[in-house]
Amino acid sequence: RALQMLRASSAFLGVPRHAGLRLKQVLRGPPLLQPGLQRGGLHSCAPLFLASALGSRLYRRVQVRAASMATMGSKFKVGICQTHVSHDKKVSLENAKKAVDEAVTKGAELVVLGEMFSCPYATKYFEEYGEKLPLPGQAASDSSPSVKLLSDLARSHKIWLVGGSLPELEAGKIYNTCLVFNPEGGIVAKHRKAHLFDIDVAATATRPAIKFKESDTLTAGEQLTLVDLPWCKAGIGICYDVRFPEYGLSLRNHGAKVLIYPGAFNMTTGPAHYTLLGRARAVDTQSYVMQCSPARSSDTNDYQAWGHSHVIGPWADCLLEAEHEAGVWIVEVDPSEVDRIRNQVPTSFQKRGDLYAPYASVDHVPSKRQKNSS
Repeated sequence: RALQMLRASSAFLGVPRHAGLRLKQVLRGPPLLQPGLQRGGLHSCAPLFLASALGSRLYRRVQVRAASMATMGSKFKVGICQTHVSHDKKVSLENAKKAVDEAVTKGAELVVLGEMFSCPYATKYFEEYGEKLPLPGQAASDSSPSVKLLSDLARSHKIWLVGGSLPELEAGKIYNTCLVFNPEGGIVAKHRKAHLFDIDVAATATRPAIKFKESDTLTAGEQLTLVDLPWCKAGIGICYDVRFPEYGLSLRNHGAKVLIYPGAFNMTTGPAHYTLLGRARAVDTQSYVMQCSPARSSDTNDYQAWGHSHVIGPWADCLLEAEHEAGVWIVEVDPSEVDRIRNQVPTSFQKRGDLYAPYASVDHVPSKRQKNSS
């Protein structure tokens, strides 16, 4: 009888059809508590109708379980925030706050900020602007104003937030670190940039020179980072990490359908490679790829970010590419499209490990890698 009434109420209230596909299992199953389901659950009118039909205790179990089924694999909206970075940290944080607020107003459920959104991008600034960052599960405090802001934004808006990256101070070392927050404001993941940006590109007739050596200041991270979102699993990288297909493929092999890289490419590598690399990783992994940059500074003495934040679909189609100015853009993501592409072009089942794996060995340069990460 309860099952019949729940079906009738779902139809009456316009609950998505897939939210009630397993009603028998819902009624018999144990309670399921997951954060971040508030935005994808049952219709807001449901409590009065279902509580009278099933009893409040049973309804609470059904609500949470049905919300889980409604969100996993369903479409969701991503807000890409390309913000200006100031030498005044408070101004940079206010820019980020306004951008997140705008993204939520436009319907974003997952919001992404750019690399070093609170710090001018130069090695000489990383320690000055750096903060000690909490571990996943630890609460933010006023001693880390950037983290406190991100946590408050995620909690107040009930969104998932990929907090770009921040200079992290830890035990005498500095990391380029991305934190991910759930809708309760809790830190659920910490990614330290795994590949440090050490390049020396000479000028040509058509492009300026660029020399940068993050390893003079930063220490490399030592792990893959994945996040269980309500809709699918996401993999996290930062900027230079996107140049390494092995990293993206590892994230895909661990179940990621969305790869997110906050990244501040420059005016030399940006025009040539930024969107190209996003599309390349989308082809490699048959995943959505998102890269979020800070906006370009109007001060020519500052690091000149290329901008051009973008979202690439699993068919390597460019769903969004911004220009270099500050702005907020919304893109709808459909995880089922990833499944469709992977089924149609099943490269993950066609690899020839007998011919070319393992091929990414770094045994010939262990001392250099250890030096840069110690």
